[in-house]
Amino acid sequence: MISGHRLLALVSCVAACHTDIVTPPPPTPTTPLSALVAVRSGPTNVSLLAAWAATPTRAWVGGQSGVILAWDGSSWRSESILVDETITGIWGADTTDILAVGSDGDLFHRVGSAWVGEPLARGVTLLDVWGIDRDRVWAVGVGGTILRRANGSWRAMSTPLPAELWGIWGSSEDALVAVGQNGVILECCANGGWRSAASPTSSGLFAVAGDGAGRTVAVGRAGTIVLRENGVWRVVPSPTPLNLFAVWSDGAGRFLAAGDGGRLLSGNGASWSLVPTTGARENLRAITGAGGRRFVAGWYGTVLDDHDGWAPTLEGGLLYAVHAPADGRALAVGSGGLAYVRSVGGAWEATTLPTTASLYGIGGPSSTARLVVGDSGTILRTDGTTWRREASPYAGLLRSVWWAPDGRAMIVGNEGTALAWEGTSWRRIDPPTTVFLRHVWGLSWNDIWAVGDSGTVLHFDGSKWRKLSVPTTVLLRGVWGRSARDVWVVGEAGTVLRWNGSGWQTLPAPSAAAVRAVRGVAEHTYVVGGGGQAFRWSGAGWVPLPSTQQGLLVGIDGSSGLPLVAVGELATIVEGRR
Repeated sequence: MISGHRLLALVSCVAACHTDIVTPPPPTPTTPLSALVAVRSGPTNVSLLAAWAATPTRAWVGGQSGVILAWDGSSWRSESILVDETITGIWGADTTDILAVGSDGDLFHRVGSAWVGEPLARGVTLLDVWGIDRDRVWAVGVGGTILRRANGSWRAMSTPLPAELWGIWGSSEDALVAVGQNGVILECCANGGWRSAASPTSSGLFAVAGDGAGRTVAVGRAGTIVLRENGVWRVVPSPTPLNLFAVWSDGAGRFLAAGDGGRLLSGNGASWSLVPTTGARENLRAITGAGGRRFVAGWYGTVLDDHDGWAPTLEGGLLYAVHAPADGRALAVGSGGLAYVRSVGGAWEATTLPTTASLYGIGGPSSTARLVVGDSGTILRTDGTTWRREASPYAGLLRSVWWAPDGRAMIVGNEGTALAWEGTSWRRIDPPTTVFLRHVWGLSWNDIWAVGDSGTVLHFDGSKWRKLSVPTTVLLRGVWGRSARDVWVVGEAGTVLRWNGSGWQTLPAPSAAAVRAVRGVAEHTYVVGGGGQAFRWSGAGWVPLPSTQQGLLVGIDGSSGLPLVAVGELATIVEGRR
């Protein structure tokens, strides 16, 4: 039995202990972001198919949607033609007389800094233009079309075949060569007209160039390279099986060729080797150069030059995802292996990953422990120093990856695919659906969420997936949460859903455009999507974040104390600012 004195002491102690318990104050509210600032962006993401340079500081490239970009020695700027026509060839006599041809048979002249168009062969797709001087210019295209400009006027030349002609070059007006489909080679004009030459290949030939010293080279499908010496054409060994679309020469025995997969070849015409490049390995389509500086252009607005090694001076592909861990060394990935890394100092720089596959998802606890996933079952893992490719039990498109705090990981992708890593290898733990799963996120290994097409929301409890009922059937693109009672899901038509642990709340749409990604930093939740739009949830509604970016924003990530980062079209990277 407790005595009265001891009972009183115990009660006093309990009371005293109770009064000593201090409830911690709520966390200090953080200042929300006030705007998104673009820290890098390309001027275009169209495919560039044509190029011509006058000097090392004056060059032009052109491509889809009438895009023409001009190089001023330090940067590329747009010179709009304002037509929905693909620019297929550019050539100039000098900087005051530049011509471009298009897929609708139009001819464009550069007058001052503007381009003026005129019909040339309306309804005929023109594929290349080349000349000796302003009064001797040729254009080639489909149906065996060859046009010649002389004394300011154009006329059609007679050709022996109706083949598509893709390229033209010559050492003089009496020594011209045009190449095209099925290995067609036409020569002119020793006998006064065009004639068919004996071709050593039936592979399509896309481009032709000569070194002015007796060698002429044409390149084409499946890495085909043909060489003419002493009037005879022959196939020479190629270091690539991929299509080659451009060839160019700047002197005797000095050739450069380019094609799919970012392949760049250097050779003397008879022997060739691959040239190392940096950045994404986009398909390359055009080569030019002047004064010792060479430019190569291709898909997604890519331009490489050899001023400081073959590195991109321009890239405009689509970035799909970004990983911004607490250590500050963020990584953004996208189309064709496109990748940018942010240094601790904050600068973004192009980097090369060991793949040409498009990359769609990235995750991990830090910059020294990351996973990247993409096309063709691509799974890349890094320790911060080296990358290695891991075996995937699924060869299709992998869209998103999440890395659990205990080191396990989950990947989702096309055809309802879900792959789990639990320490040794990837294995399938597919959910009860075959729809495209577009994003995965979790709190722990027994609390993982995935979303996808047709309003699909899935939950993984550590052993199996189950499908949840949701109040929508639209395509869902992103999921993120603070806790098991606060999970956000976003998707098409401005859809935003919020899970409170027992049911869904449908929030008002921030805009009519698709919402592509959602992420929280501290107590604030942000979404990004179409038209470069970004919003913050205030608790009562959506607050827009001003942004100068007009293109689609696709991925978002961030850590407390670091800028929120979003990525998207035109290889755009934007960072949040308070």
